Amino acid sequence: MRDQTRSTDGTTIRWSVLGTGPPLVLVPGGLGGENAFAPLVNLLSERLCCVTMGRRGKGFSGDGPAYSFEREYEDVAAVLDVVGPPRFVFGQSSGAICALGAALLTQVDRLVLVEPPLPLAGPVISADQLAAVQDALERDGSEAALLIALRDAIQMDPAAIERRRAGSGWQGEVERAPAWLRELPEINRLPADVERYRAITAPTLLIYGTATQEHHRRAVEALGNAMPHARVAAFEGFGHDVANAAADQVAAAVLDLLDG
Repeated sequence: MRDQTRSTDGTTIRWSVLGTGPPLVLVPGGLGGENAFAPLVNLLSERLCCVTMGRRGKGFSGDGPAYSFEREYEDVAAVLDVVGPPRFVFGQSSGAICALGAALLTQVDRLVLVEPPLPLAGPVISADQLAAVQDALERDGSEAALLIALRDAIQMDPAAIERRRAGSGWQGEVERAPAWLRELPEINRLPADVERYRAITAPTLLIYGTATQEHHRRAVEALGNAMPHARVAAFEGFGHDVANAAADQVAAAVLDLLDG
């Protein structure tokens, strides 16, 4: 299987592969690298060929001259054209937004979405918060901007931030931070309803953790009501990192959907 392709605008999109079987394209969230789903992929790779995309501008894949979610929708579609069929997609956070958009562009056979941060009740991040993050990025660099975004925009618990900073993946997140931060205003500009996604007829699993932020739960439930072949799975006590924190439960739910 090829490990790279070119998207519609010519950007090189790469992916890593683990396992054998039907391919599942995994689209990481905004700060995720090629190992973003390691606990989950370790379980799923016993049954599936797990294809973890490197999202544009985040070190593994290339980047284009101008950013928009539309380009990322095309990236996912381009990978599906190479690795499928079947055309199975798993997206987490802003990666779930990319997966949703791809499903409007091209055929998708099964779709798993984990807490897409759709702005259904107004901006997910305020203009003041965006300005503070951008100022920190220009004045103090990526790490300072990332810390402000996690604390004030994402409202992550300070203790959780410190645990994250102490982890082995922190430096990679700092390096990917500018590419993630450019997504934030784009999220606010997404349509404030889910009617456009009613056209997606693929069987879909929508996942959230019950300890997540309220706007994530609202988005999942709204999509569940709009998409004709979707069901919602809530994982008790987990937050936005549910895909890995509850990897065994999520893997079982994903395999159940794919087995159909």
